Amino acid sequence: MKTRKKLLLAAPEATYGAGAEIADAVLIVVSELDSSPYEGDTVTRDRLRQNFGAVAQANAAPYTTVTATVPAAGSGVPGTPPAYGLLLRACSMSETIEAGVSVTYQPVTDDAESVCVWFVEDGQLQKVPGVRGTVEWSFTAKQFPTMSFTFTGFYSRPEALTEAINKQPANVVDEVVVNKQNTPGRSVHGYEGCLQSLSLNIGNTINYRALIGCESVQVTDRESTGSVEIEAPNIATKNYFEAIESHKTITLEPVSLTHGTVAGNIIKVDAPKVQLATISRSDSDGIVHYSMDMRLNPDQGDDEFTITYT
Repeated sequence: MKTRKKLLLAAPEATYGAGAEIADAVLIVVSELDSSPYEGDTVTRDRLRQNFGAVAQANAAPYTTVTATVPAAGSGVPGTPPAYGLLLRACSMSETIEAGVSVTYQPVTDDAESVCVWFVEDGQLQKVPGVRGTVEWSFTAKQFPTMSFTFTGFYSRPEALTEAINKQPANVVDEVVVNKQNTPGRSVHGYEGCLQSLSLNIGNTINYRALIGCESVQVTDRESTGSVEIEAPNIATKNYFEAIESHKTITLEPVSLTHGTVAGNIIKVDAPKVQLATISRSDSDGIVHYSMDMRLNPDQGDDEFTITYT
């Protein structure tokens, strides 16, 4: 099998864990794709014997994980969700559509949705129902923006692909590189400096549970974090050391980023109450940069950040 001949398809589940039909699936554009097709908790069949040697081991709770790197881009039409929007919903995010204007995603605590995914690899297909997961965004200067998904779902045995998959990408346009021209807005605690990178991790805790009569993938907690690297400002202009000094007072200020300039392919990240937790120095072309960890705190609840497409 050829390692580059891979596809990822996904469809929403009407009933959790029941799966879906591949005819209803959409093709997800990915730049990286991998899976661990057969994971789980093992139990050993212990035996005392006259001789040393291995004993049999059983997988007591089989599940599958899928990881995918997806280009961060809009649908091309304001108010139309991108094709991968259903993956964000499977990461415990709500989807709010303002027709013809915007689509906004933000974390939710309850009623997590799920998807069924198909991992296709050069003539083989594995169907994975009951999928939920977590996601991290990355915006780095001179690179394309990405989302890195990690999904967990129910195990089913891979099968031979009996007919070709002829689906084409829909509701997604090409991503644009992160730079001055394409990324017009940025602010870190009120300072619009020269930004090298910004990452954001929803930080879902994912647990696969296998009980008598019950099987599920649960999102049991969330702690959203991130990081930022910025050209070090003159301390009189912006004092980031003061901002991180949590031994005196905890400072919570907004962080935002706007990427894209063409309607239908604009992504805006907003986090209203961000704590800058650490600071370290690095060299970039002879210029000092500060790298800082971020902790994203909620305001009223389930609002520690929003991702808005316009």
